[in-house]
Amino acid sequence: MKLSILTVGKPGESFYLRGVEEYLKRSQRYVQIEWLIAPPSSGKQSVEKVIASETQTLLKLVKPRDHLVLLDKEGKTFTSRAFSSWIEGALGEVSGRVVFVIGGPYGVGQELKTRSNLMLSLSDMTLPHELCLVFLTEQIYRALSIIAGSSYHH
Repeated sequence: MKLSILTVGKPGESFYLRGVEEYLKRSQRYVQIEWLIAPPSSGKQSVEKVIASETQTLLKLVKPRDHLVLLDKEGKTFTSRAFSSWIEGALGEVSGRVVFVIGGPYGVGQELKTRSNLMLSLSDMTLPHELCLVFLTEQIYRALSIIAGSSYHH
């Protein structure tokens, strides 16, 4: 089974990028994981056109068999242990990839929300997309560590 993280753009700040890369490297010990980066919309466009364009770009990268997890402020929240159990179940049951999607700064369109199998919220607080990516990669690593019985989680 494979985990994928799909984002619009790449973090601009190097400290975010280093964190993401470190947690992805650590996660490779447990599962095949990839980070796919969709290009952000370019040029001067209305917010609505940016959302529509980025939504279509993201949808093109999702395959029919993929189990899509959309990060969204209205999504379900988990404890770290519950998230670990969810990942373990998904990896055992899903025939395609488990794909975590972080949209652009304006969010995503309804079509992507409808396509998602799960909407996930990392916090009730508003987080920058770059920090959300670091938070997600750390929690995926933590979940995999829990499944493996590692001492990382304690």
